[in-house]
Amino acid sequence: MVVNLPPQYYKKEAELKKAKTLDEKIAILEEMLSIMPKHKSSEKLQALLKSKIAKYKRLKEKLPQTARKQTAPSIKREGAGQIVICGPPNSGKSTLLATLTKAKPLIADYPFTTKLPLPGMFPYQDIKIQLVDTPALSTEFSENWLGDILRKADVLLFLFSLSSDNLIEEIEDSLKVLERFRIKEEGKFSFTKKIIWVGNKIDHPDSKEIEEIFIDLYGKQIPEFLKISAKERINIENLGDIFFKSLDIIRVYTKIPGKPLDLQAPYTLKKNSSVIELAEIIHKDLVKNFKYARLWKNIKEKPLIVGRDHILEDRDIVEIHD
Repeated sequence: MVVNLPPQYYKKEAELKKAKTLDEKIAILEEMLSIMPKHKSSEKLQALLKSKIAKYKRLKEKLPQTARKQTAPSIKREGAGQIVICGPPNSGKSTLLATLTKAKPLIADYPFTTKLPLPGMFPYQDIKIQLVDTPALSTEFSENWLGDILRKADVLLFLFSLSSDNLIEEIEDSLKVLERFRIKEEGKFSFTKKIIWVGNKIDHPDSKEIEEIFIDLYGKQIPEFLKISAKERINIENLGDIFFKSLDIIRVYTKIPGKPLDLQAPYTLKKNSSVIELAEIIHKDLVKNFKYARLWKNIKEKPLIVGRDHILEDRDIVEIHD
């Protein structure tokens, strides 16, 4: 089977050739591993990447303690996708996480309260999306492990404060950090990750004036951004739709032949995934013995008979026969 790799994979492959340090090579290889599709045809390539990562980590362990860089705290990926919240100090990242999830981060009015990443699960309809709060992006204080977390995310949510008199300076400083982390292209307003731009604290009396300053400088590069108040829960009702759309995923419900339909726990796949890719996620034997699938757009309607290469859509109901 041919491994169909996305363009981002080849871009990272080119970056790997230019990487000089072990940390850079490990980070890029881990990104390549997260980007590539996970199915039987990619198992050998997955194993090769994992082998290289293990090799570079062994070499790193042999370095003197002073030559090692701090590694990223471990964040276990859960849910249908991972969105990492980042941005300048005091932009309200922890408040947003606490508002949208059951996580309980330390929240204070002073900057740099958050020292380590903290995940929380955001419920959206019948799935959950993982949100991760992170330390502020600052050229003075941001550690290299933060770059690893940002690069591995599916999507970034860049949160800035519409109450800050120094907003432009804070954003520029944060963008320098993203450039250092190879997320922003040098000298360009172009990014390697999808970013949701959100202005927070619109309940502040000066927010309108500060918003105008922001638009004057960034209006062309960021024509669309959401304005919210995480603390007062203003305009947060549309965030779920925005998150789901940004992840480029679909929900697919499965039905076992001869048994009732279960609508409680859909599988989530990338857009344009096929029936056989769904089968690979469920069980490898379904791929090996696949015959056909029955597909419903509505369980009350007559099902379609489809083959392994049929492209799935959001909320499809699939019954695989082997």
